[in-house]
Amino acid sequence: MKIAGKTALVTGSGRRIGRALALALGEAGASVAVHYGASADDADETANTIRLAGSEAATFQADLVDPAQIGQLTHQVRERFGPVDILVNSASMFSRNTLADTSVEEWDDYVAVNVRAPFLLAQAMQAGLADGSPGKIINLGDWRTARRNRFAYGVSKAALSGLTRSLAVAVAPDIQVNEIALGAILPPADFKAGDPRSEQAMNLGPAKRMGSLNEVTAAMLALVHNDFITGDTIHVDGGGHIR
Repeated sequence: MKIAGKTALVTGSGRRIGRALALALGEAGASVAVHYGASADDADETANTIRLAGSEAATFQADLVDPAQIGQLTHQVRERFGPVDILVNSASMFSRNTLADTSVEEWDDYVAVNVRAPFLLAQAMQAGLADGSPGKIINLGDWRTARRNRFAYGVSKAALSGLTRSLAVAVAPDIQVNEIALGAILPPADFKAGDPRSEQAMNLGPAKRMGSLNEVTAAMLALVHNDFITGDTIHVDGGGHIR
């Protein structure tokens, strides 16, 4: 797929990795729908940066816990840019909890944002594309899903991996669906510098360093360009998954 002229929706693209992915797609010539939940100013900055680089961009707010707002999001993006050709599910809940202290409400929110939202967005994307039109779906996962202290997060990311493979079959052959499983790219938002427990939790893998945003965006762009990879997981984790 050639990215120039396509419409891309990147969830959670006001900040951090989602922002880098949105900027990379904009630099490649896509019109970018910058989704955000609460970080309106950050989303505006992302969209402005894309426009300054010469591509179209607009911001769209939606709480991904709410299916109705997801429906509104897909409608608004289609009204503004037309059908979504590239969907990047970057938005994610990520906080500390254990099996013992995860509430039902918290569990439901994790599943809603990390699994159900990508499902609903993929469903809407497929419905919006004309028969035979190519498309790409890229889900942002994690190299490690079995986590003691981020229990709900880990389970929901494991479910996202399963969703990736099932979607690859469901939307074939026109849409390719893949996952990028990330290692240590940025410190977690709740990371405490100098806390030895936090330092140990950041498994850097054989590469013995953190990854860069450019290394993540390069993987995404490669998957968008390649029409013969689907249902796969590309690890951008410095080899952490083989340890």
